[in-house]
Amino acid sequence: MTAKKTPEQIAATKAAKEAKEATKAATPPATPPADPAKPGPTITLTQTEPTPVIEGVEDVKMFNTSGKEVKKEDYFFGGIMLPSFEKTCGNPVDREDLLDVFNKVFKPEDNILFYRQADKEVYIIIIPIKYSTAIGENNNSIVGDFQKHALSFLNEGSVNLESLRGKLERIQTFVKYNDR
Repeated sequence: MTAKKTPEQIAATKAAKEAKEATKAATPPATPPADPAKPGPTITLTQTEPTPVIEGVEDVKMFNTSGKEVKKEDYFFGGIMLPSFEKTCGNPVDREDLLDVFNKVFKPEDNILFYRQADKEVYIIIIPIKYSTAIGENNNSIVGDFQKHALSFLNEGSVNLESLRGKLERIQTFVKYNDR
């Protein structure tokens, strides 16, 4: 003897059947398998990764030594600036004497960036990817990597212009200018 179904059970069964029929109607019909005797066109599918959105860095602007804004994509592998950029690199150098020395070593049109950490006598030189010797596919770089060089004047207390020039000239060996 089977138990009699309650009205709730009957309604649930009916709803399940309707949902199943609606799913069948929404599913496109399967395409028939290709005939192996008839070669068809070769289709290569590529999956594109969506550009990740990192909050807090969209509004960060980068500037060259001439004070002109530069594109982030030119400096960061994958075109993505990491949220730690401002904490790591600070702000563009605005001292004229330092900029004069920098622009004698690096051409302003090459857009090599010169930044200073906010709370220390540490300067950061940021190399565009096209001149980079350390960032790229061949270097197994990850999204957000960028080539930077830090110059510290913590032991000296402040920047010595002659010392700055010597340190900048050593960095030039890490710049490949063949893509000018």
